[in-house]
Amino acid sequence: MLSQRSKILAQYFYIFSVIFVCGAFFLAFITYNLITPFVIGYKLYSVSYYLWLLLPITAIFYFMLFLFRMYLNLSAESFKSDIIKLFEITVISVFLIYAVLFMFKVTYVSRLFIGYFSVYSFLSLIIADYTGRKLAVKLKRRGYSVRNIVLVKGDDLSSQRGAGGIKDLLVSSEYLGIKLVKEINKKDQNGLIDYVANNPVDEVIFDIKGDEIADIKEVTLLLEEKGITVKIPTNFIPFKYSKVSFEKVGDFPVISFYTSPEDDIRLFAKRLIDIAGSLSAVIIFLLPALIIGILIKIDSKGSVLYKSKRIGKNGRIFTFYKFRTMYSGSDELREELIKDFSKDGIEIKLKNDPRITKIGKILRKTSLDEIPQFYNVLRGDMSLVGPRPPMPDEVKKYSIKQRRRISMKPGITCLWQISGRSMLSFEDRVELDLKYIDNWSLKLDFIILLKTIPAVLFAKGAL
Repeated sequence: MLSQRSKILAQYFYIFSVIFVCGAFFLAFITYNLITPFVIGYKLYSVSYYLWLLLPITAIFYFMLFLFRMYLNLSAESFKSDIIKLFEITVISVFLIYAVLFMFKVTYVSRLFIGYFSVYSFLSLIIADYTGRKLAVKLKRRGYSVRNIVLVKGDDLSSQRGAGGIKDLLVSSEYLGIKLVKEINKKDQNGLIDYVANNPVDEVIFDIKGDEIADIKEVTLLLEEKGITVKIPTNFIPFKYSKVSFEKVGDFPVISFYTSPEDDIRLFAKRLIDIAGSLSAVIIFLLPALIIGILIKIDSKGSVLYKSKRIGKNGRIFTFYKFRTMYSGSDELREELIKDFSKDGIEIKLKNDPRITKIGKILRKTSLDEIPQFYNVLRGDMSLVGPRPPMPDEVKKYSIKQRRRISMKPGITCLWQISGRSMLSFEDRVELDLKYIDNWSLKLDFIILLKTIPAVLFAKGAL
């Protein structure tokens, strides 16, 4: 209920904010033509020459607001944190606008004009945020799109709910058009039916424990007959990490609990980014890959590519590719080295690994051995960002908690790749992988990709 209304309200805010950004564009144009002639002696061309820029500007800012998941929480406390996010959005958006200008070789757009636009767009986003919040609350107080909620309380829930319960959440969600109109005890079911029959009610929420569900069966059926929405919190199953979704399998209503991302729209966007990124990388690294292949052949005997079986999402096995950095037959020594040198008994990271070739040391240090994995990404076995794919024998040694790291598609880079790489222990890497899975977003992927560049260039934590 609240999350769905938050998403709908966020869409209105995205459009509202983009309109303000367009206003910032025209304000920047006016400012330039009023001030700059006194400084450098000339004005911009007619505004008609620049109107086409509004198309990429609106698209970029809208996408960045969506990417940063803005306006899903409009509490008073979130406004301060929004300002920081809006600054980040402005910086990245302006950078992307510069990229568009460079791509289309547009030279007549002044950098000073873009500078004015950067300042005004940031300020306009803040004003849109503040104004939108005030407007949303004002409209809801006037009754626009308000949903009246009746809260039915079960037996003693003090030990179950704590200080911040459903009632507090409903009261604090005024900006979403949620109005708590009545609280009724579960035992007073006749009173509930009477109130619903004589008052405007949109939803009834039963704040009860799992063993009380049977007690409300009849009253929920009566509410269904009256067309009243019924909601029951699923707190009776104490999951630690799971998110919840509802769907129908045939005629059966089903509650889904999941820990790995299940947002089809954002996962589709992630896949599109994977395809575009891997295709670009294949084109960019085609010539370096050919040179690397020749150097590997000259350096040692064996194939250019190293192929091995790896574990993908939820245990799927796929063929993993990378440039060969070890002498042929090195895999046969792996188990012996794990017994002698591995602290966790799962994997091995040696600073001076005798199996690595001369060219292999350079490739590993620069991460150029990973180039063939863009083919894995293109095929759909891997993603640009995700936990690194483990070997089957490693997964056999995982604990139940550690197995959760394979609940998401593996990637070329990940959170621990930008947080120390090989210097981290196996347990630390697992914790960072789980943190990534639990907090996944397109924004997080974008940040990891950006931070991977300096991590690779400066070989931070590489062996």
